[in-house]
Amino acid sequence: MSISVRDATSDDAEAIARLCAQLGYPVESRIVPGRLARLESDPNARSLVAEAASAVAGLATVHLRFTLNHEAPIAQLTLLVVDEAHRTHGVGRALVNAAEEWSRSRGAKRFVVTTALRRADAHAFYERLEFKHTGRRYGKDFS
Repeated sequence: MSISVRDATSDDAEAIARLCAQLGYPVESRIVPGRLARLESDPNARSLVAEAASAVAGLATVHLRFTLNHEAPIAQLTLLVVDEAHRTHGVGRALVNAAEEWSRSRGAKRFVVTTALRRADAHAFYERLEFKHTGRRYGKDFS
């Protein structure tokens, strides 16, 4: 299967909404173009889709953060989802590779990802891509 990665566009709204729902974050497709525009306006963010068999098969977002304790920015893969019908065919790997390439081109020396404890398949996937388990993430939702 041939896989290509490109920037996400508002034309991908339906596919992006479907993928977000598969990940457990439902969003109405009419909301997606506004969210994409917000990311497009941020020079330190990028939204990518992977196409396979002429259809959007995966989605990734990546962000750069500048911190006081590091000279180079830190890149973070902030979202990755592959359509259930296209998993284990290299779509996720292609998206991660594209996000890493963009991050390196922007001067990042570290690439991080967080994933929920319940996502054992995701943990195994990242470990196959040579990510190391380096700590814990804590979160707090504001009411």
